[in-house]
Amino acid sequence: AQDVIGKWKLEDGTAIVEGYQNGDVFNGKIVWLEKPSEADGTPAVDDNNPDPKLRKRQIIGLNMLSNLKKTGTEYSGGSIYDPGNGKTYYCSFSVEGNTLYVRGSLDKRGFLGRTMDWYRVK
Repeated sequence: AQDVIGKWKLEDGTAIVEGYQNGDVFNGKIVWLEKPSEADGTPAVDDNNPDPKLRKRQIIGLNMLSNLKKTGTEYSGGSIYDPGNGKTYYCSFSVEGNTLYVRGSLDKRGFLGRTMDWYRVK
């Protein structure tokens, strides 16, 4: 799992997610944002979350990837949260060198979704 531990920049450059292991699962939390503050200077919050009680939590520090387990060369069985729209999707990913191929989908098999390339940062 050491190949996925570390920091990854999203392909659109808007965030950096730090991958970490917790027991036998892999998670990833947002550690940097291109726009870390709202227009009034307050920290960016999860205002699109469907749960009103979670809308005031800060985006930085938020788990974006949750509960992925390694199966062969892929990590799967977990979820990815998109704070931009407040939705959670099934997630799987694989890593090749300094690129993480992250697939978010509406179905567990990954047919109805898209793959994003995330790039390792030092």
